[in-house]
Formats: sequence, structure tokens, C-alpha cells
Amino acid sequence: MTANSGTATPQKLTAKFKFLFSLGNLTTSMPQAIISFFQLYFLTDIAGLRPDYAAWSIAAGRLWDAVNDPLFGVISDRIKSRHGRRRVLLLYSAIPLGLTYATMWFVPKFGQAGLAVFYAIVFILFDTCYTAMHVGFNSLTPELTSDYDERSSLNGYQMAISITGTLSVIVLATVLSWYIKDEKTLYAYLGVGLGLLSILPVIIVFWVTRGYRSSLETDPLPVWESILATVRNRPFQRVMGLYLMSWTAVSIMAAVLVYFANYYLRAPDISYYLVLAAQGSAIAFVPVVVWLSKRYEKRMAFILGSGSWVIFLLLIFTIGPTQIVQTFVLAVLSGLGIATAYIVPWAMIPDIIEHDQLATGQRREGSFYALASFFQKLGTGAALWLMGQIFAFTGYINPSQGASLPVQPEEAVLAIRWFASIIPTILLVFAILFAWKYSISREAHGKILEQLKDGPGSIFSG
Repeated sequence: MTANSGTATPQKLTAKFKFLFSLGNLTTSMPQAIISFFQLYFLTDIAGLRPDYAAWSIAAGRLWDAVNDPLFGVISDRIKSRHGRRRVLLLYSAIPLGLTYATMWFVPKFGQAGLAVFYAIVFILFDTCYTAMHVGFNSLTPELTSDYDERSSLNGYQMAISITGTLSVIVLATVLSWYIKDEKTLYAYLGVGLGLLSILPVIIVFWVTRGYRSSLETDPLPVWESILATVRNRPFQRVMGLYLMSWTAVSIMAAVLVYFANYYLRAPDISYYLVLAAQGSAIAFVPVVVWLSKRYEKRMAFILGSGSWVIFLLLIFTIGPTQIVQTFVLAVLSGLGIATAYIVPWAMIPDIIEHDQLATGQRREGSFYALASFFQKLGTGAALWLMGQIFAFTGYINPSQGASLPVQPEEAVLAIRWFASIIPTILLVFAILFAWKYSISREAHGKILEQLKDGPGSIFSG
């Protein structure tokens, strides 16, 4: 891939470049796989924290996101470095990200309050590094191509590798669980291994994007003005609405699966396999979502994919505690909805950035991707906090290490079932309503690009 030195970004990217660039999604997906599916479970059932303490520990870390996501966004829009204003974040965040992640999965000998504080602090350190990497990586995407459909293709590559990373981690955890019976040791090994593995993809992205630099002749907006201008962008509001709702639904399903398998189906050995079924199916549906985006445009692709998921989520509530096969079938059928939530919102954001550039003359990828990351983490944090509080309220019983799983109160089991079905369904309905109002079609985006040719001028330089 040669450096950009002309007046426009290339419209087509090679398959090799898309693949190598998309490897960065391994660093976003592999660590987050264990966090999404098992962080709350690890804190309650492995570290032994009460559900409400665990929920507050997670909430404290997510609260820091309210500061660090917009902060890194506006910082990245202002960085001046020989490595580029996005790539420098990748360079300096990679190693600290891996080390802090590994630390998250050890269980020190502290009391309840000490453990809650420990996990909150370590997560804050990890999340700071993760946000720097995440904002830098995602903010590069609009600088690679301005083609409407090429962006859907690139996001298809990214999400396929992202889901593959998630799937691989679950496979790894499953295989390790066959040989490592002590769960504290299992999670410690996973933390160290995944922390180290997460460093290399960031370095690869830093290397493969060495020819891309973005610069604008205009001075950046003041920090708060930049954030407010981003939030006030109407198409961005709608995309963030649909993304917040759909991603929170994904986060809830990810976190509740292990509880659903353990305490409703009473089949703890299948929890990893349920995750594999859902994530494996999502990978298979990635080409379908990309095709739907090209055939019917992004808005309709999101509505169709999310609408199908609503049906299967409602069916989950009808599953009986002995219907394990039916549970697996519904997990597989949910793949289209999961893939939709992964791909479509992120494919919409680059179009919005050009919509904003036409209105403001500013190129603020960092601000947009930082706020998108903020909403993603806000939804996840709120969902996990709510789950922990409701579990505690319904009398959830922490299992003892080495003992058989406790029989949970009926109220706690019912709460688990609601989080596995009804609550994600409600969120997805709202997401579909936001998608219905989304306005940047392929035709509208083409007109924006035409106007930009006579507007702020070239935004890509060598």
C-alpha cells in the first residue's frame, strides 16, 4: 500500500490491506470477549464479590469512560506527530494495554471493599489504554476510503475478524477448561495470554497504515465546541441511538448467557458452547449483512437484521429449563442480529463524518469515534450495573469455590430470564425506531462527496 500523496483518498482497497488493517479488531475483540461474557460472572462467582459490590466496581470503571472517550477523541484530532495523529495512539498504547489487561484477572486476598476498589482501579488503567487504541484505530477508517460501499466491505472484514477473535477466545477458554479445573487459575492464564496476544495486532496496524496521513488546513474547534458540535449532528444522534440500544442488547445477552446456562438450564458445561454457537453463527452472517447493506442500504439492513433478532429473543423466554437443543437453535438463529449490531452502525459513522465536514469544514474522526465508543461502553456499563443490582435484590447466592452450584431463588432465576429475552427485545425495538429515521442514503452520501470537492479541499496528504 503506497502513501497517499494526491488529492483524494483511494476508492478501492486491496483484500490484503483490508485483512491486515482489520487485524486491529483482534485487540478490540479478544480482551473484550472475556470482559463482555465473563467479567460480571468472574467478579461474583470466581472473585467472590457480592453482586452489588461487583456492579459498583464495574460502574466506576465505566464512569471513567465518560471522561476518557471524548478526551481521547478531541486529543487525537489535535495531535501533531510524525507518525500521524491517529497512529501515534496505537504506538504508545499497545504494551500498557496488554499488561493492565492481564492484571484484571488475578484474585488478590482482599476483603469485599478492597476487591471492589482493586478491580475498579485496574479496569480504569486498562480502559485508558484501550480507549487510546480504540479511538486511534477506528478514526483511521474514514481516512482509508470515501466509497460508500467500500466502507461496508471494510467494516465487513473488520467485524468478521472481530467476531473470529471473540470466537477464538471462547474456544481457547473452552479447551483450557477441560484441563484446568480451578477457575481462578483458568482466568489468570487467560488474562496473561490474551494480554500478550493483544499487543501484536496493534503493531501490525501501525505498520500497514504508515502511508496514511490526514491533515486539514483549518484550525480545530475548541474542545467543548467540538464535542457539542458532534452531539448536535442529527444523523449522528440517530446512529448513536440505534447503536446504544442494539449494543446494550448484545452486552446483556453476552453477560447473561453463563448465568442462564448455570441457573436456569442447570447445565454449566454448555455455557461456553452457547457462546460459540451464537458467535460462530454471527461470523457466517457477516457476508449476508454486507450484502443487505449494498442491496437495500444500511438503514434497511439494520432494520431487517434487528427485526429477525427480536423474534428469536422472544422465543427464548418460552424455552423450558430442559430444552437445551432449542436453546442452541435460537442462539444460532440470533447470529444475523448479532452481526447486524456489529457491522451496520460502524459502517454509518464514516458517512456522518463527511456530512459533518460539509457543515463545519472540520475533519473530526476522533470526536465521532470517541463518542461512539463512549456510548458503547455506557450501554455495557449500565447493563452490567443494573444486572448486578437486580441480582442482589432478588437474593442471588454466590457459589462457594469447589462446591456444587447453588439453587438460586425463583426471583433471581426470573430476573436472569428477563435479561436473556425481554429486556434486549425492548432495546432492539427502540433501536429499529432510531434506524427508521436515519437519513444518509447512498445517493445522499454521493452528493455530500461531490460538494466536498468544492468545499474544504483535499483532506488527504502524504
